[in-house]
This record gives sequence, structure tokens and C-alpha cells, in this order.
Amino acid sequence: MEIRKIMSGSNSNDNNNNNKEEQQFHFVLIHGAGHGGWCWYKIRTLLEAAGHKVTCLDLKCSGIDPTDFNTVFTFADYNQPLTSFISSLPPNHKVIVVGHSAGGKSVTDVIHKFADKVHIAIYVAAIMINIGNSSSTNEYLSKQLGDANAYELIYGLGLDQPPTGIMVKPELRRQLLYNESPLEVIIN
Repeated sequence: MEIRKIMSGSNSNDNNNNNKEEQQFHFVLIHGAGHGGWCWYKIRTLLEAAGHKVTCLDLKCSGIDPTDFNTVFTFADYNQPLTSFISSLPPNHKVIVVGHSAGGKSVTDVIHKFADKVHIAIYVAAIMINIGNSSSTNEYLSKQLGDANAYELIYGLGLDQPPTGIMVKPELRRQLLYNESPLEVIIN
């Protein structure tokens, strides 16, 4: 089903909307851990070709953001590019926020802080964290990440504090993250 039909609530048998101007949406696409706005390049192209506005942000120390991950200690710091962007939107401007994987936590944060700016929230194989439950992130990591030898946790606040970051080991990225992707999109 086409995105405009989903958003308008019409179905393929509804011809009453043929004369209406097609509604255009503003999508804000949020990457998962270890990625950046670049990972949405194919989706972005398709949405823009359909006439929608698309924003793909790099969260702190991700994509081309030059921030050293050793200086980002809180989720609020990490998510700052997104919260700054959403807070700068004009009044009555609503966006469709899409988060993939760990980007789901960013979606949930935006929903709670800027409910009046979110038209729809979409979680794509994404984490949906209970806001206010600090243990839920650590529980998710311990249950879902699998083999602890596949990734490195970053303890920017010290080993006695919760991790401040995570990195999949470079030699395992293709196997764990891109096992169904063509070679030209795999990053080493």
C-alpha cells in the first residue's frame, strides 16, 4: 500500500480522493547504533521522489558528526541534534518520526518531549524503551545483544557506571548488521 494511502486512511478501492491534492509529509529518519543519517539514503530518495520532505540527522558522534564518543556521557547529549531540530520546527509543523533499531529510544524521547510536533511515530525493528525506567536500557542490552564478544561497550563515566556507548566489532559488522545487504552498501 502506498504511503499516501496509509496516511490519508484511504484504501486502494477508494476513488473519492482522486481530485484532492496529495498531502505531503515531513519525515525525520533516525538511525540506529553504529550508523548515521547516511543509512537512510535509499528510503530518502524514494520518499523525496514521492514529493515528501525528508530529514536524516546524525546523532552525536554518529555519521559525520565529529564529536568524540568519549565526550558524550548521557542519552540527552547523544540525542541533542534531534531534540534541537524538533524544537526548532515552526508552530503547527508536525513530522513523521521514524526510528530504526536503537533509534527507537530517540523516537520515544521525542514523543514525550514534543508530542505536539509528532504526527506519527514509526518504529522499524526498533527499541521501545519505557521512559523513566533506567534499567530497561541495560536489560535490553543484556538480553538482545547476544554474544558479548561481538561488541564493545564504552564506559565513558567509569566501569562502575552504566555503559555510555556500544560498538559492534568491525570484523563482525558484515555478518551481524549487513548480512542481507549488497556488497556496495557494506561498511568495513
